Amino acid sequence: MLRRKWVGAAGALALTGTALAGCGTSGDSSASSTLTVWDFSAEQTDFHKKVAARYEKETGTTIEWRSISQDEYVKTLPLAFQSKQGPDIFYWRPAGPTDMAQLLDQEWIQPLNGDGKVPKSFTDRWPEGSFVEGINTHEGKTYGFPFSENLYWGPGYMFLNKKVFKDAGLDPDTPPATWSELTEACERITDRTDASCIASPNKGLDLQRIWYALASGASTDLFFDFQKGKFALDDPQALKTFGYIQDLQKKKYIAPGLNDKNFSRQQFAVGQAGVYLDGTWVPSVWNSQGFPADQYTVAPRPVPDGGATGALARQHDGNKYWVSAQTEKSAESWKFIQWMTEPDGYFAKEYLKAGFGTLAFTDNAKRVDDPAIQKIMKIAERPGYRVEVPVAVRKCPDLVKSSAYVKAISERPNWEYEAMVAALTSGKPLAPEAKKLVAERQRILESELKKEAASGLKVSIDCYTFPDWKYTEDYPQEKYPK
Repeated sequence: MLRRKWVGAAGALALTGTALAGCGTSGDSSASSTLTVWDFSAEQTDFHKKVAARYEKETGTTIEWRSISQDEYVKTLPLAFQSKQGPDIFYWRPAGPTDMAQLLDQEWIQPLNGDGKVPKSFTDRWPEGSFVEGINTHEGKTYGFPFSENLYWGPGYMFLNKKVFKDAGLDPDTPPATWSELTEACERITDRTDASCIASPNKGLDLQRIWYALASGASTDLFFDFQKGKFALDDPQALKTFGYIQDLQKKKYIAPGLNDKNFSRQQFAVGQAGVYLDGTWVPSVWNSQGFPADQYTVAPRPVPDGGATGALARQHDGNKYWVSAQTEKSAESWKFIQWMTEPDGYFAKEYLKAGFGTLAFTDNAKRVDDPAIQKIMKIAERPGYRVEVPVAVRKCPDLVKSSAYVKAISERPNWEYEAMVAALTSGKPLAPEAKKLVAERQRILESELKKEAASGLKVSIDCYTFPDWKYTEDYPQEKYPK
């Protein structure tokens, strides 16, 4: 099913030399000292060139690091694997904690190191509990490693343009803390300045930026409720949160147009909007555009007037770089990954120095000096801002062999955002489509789990159900089976 979906998504690109131009061929023996690395962090291109130059100087191995746009990447990478032209190392994280299971099913990955046994000196670079069976290890073999940590890194921060706020007679150092305060600030900005209040991308998946930032009004910012064991877009709190976004839209507090994230970020940076909602990675984008941190400030996301009913999720979703199953340079790939993840190494120092975010394998507090990211770190450290959500595979280890959840979310994989964008642009209620998609996803999940249980796997919908979890608190580690 995954194979059909990914090839279908790429169907618009013909399997031609043009579509795969620049792709490295892993089996090219004439380039035995060259590794190909692919991702979609185009804003990090110059950084990757420096990394490649340093690595070649130290080891003699050339790194061809290819970064393209995210939309293009999700089309091109599947085509490359289909045509046996996959890179040696690649970036992939569409499903977070279930990525490894998807990639194993797709036969895209191999263990990090030969037989899959990695030394303790390698895993000790991460906090205890970072390597979990079913998430980045399977049957004693290690396939992934946390690249980004999950406390600071992620969406859900509010950025304020200082000039726009001051022009509106507002203090950017006293940011709106509640939904009603945000609405009041928007009224002032639109009344007293020529700027829009909120630059919020609403084109496809980019809508997630405002959704994550305001989802503290929902039970969970995920589209799955681990307390109830069901998909959650039709949850009353989720519908209430989306209703607030619609209200901002109706009052024309959100910049008009069907805009992508790049356009909205530029709007904010040039003072055409006072508020932008996004994640830890945006300061590096603005740095590259010549919009420094002293011209904006970072604040916590506003919560409903009655207080947060949910929190941003901390998941085991930082496993992003994988070794291709098609590479003939397994040893060289493993050597590079070890070099890249050295806690005090060149990559970590330069990555944090450039303000790209936070890493899972180094001391961020010691090395981060970007003022905007420092503020982000202080915000994220507040109790309940991000919470550890339950991990289903730790309750039911056989889930690593299950494809039920993957099939459920593969049915129109962007359905939630398609539904929200349609409701936002039309002004119609989200509830009817939300109920429809939740019912279909739930039907697939439960029916597939029953089939797998009948075949001998110890799985059921109970694996995804944690009735004792409180949405604004970490799920206790002692609750998992020993």
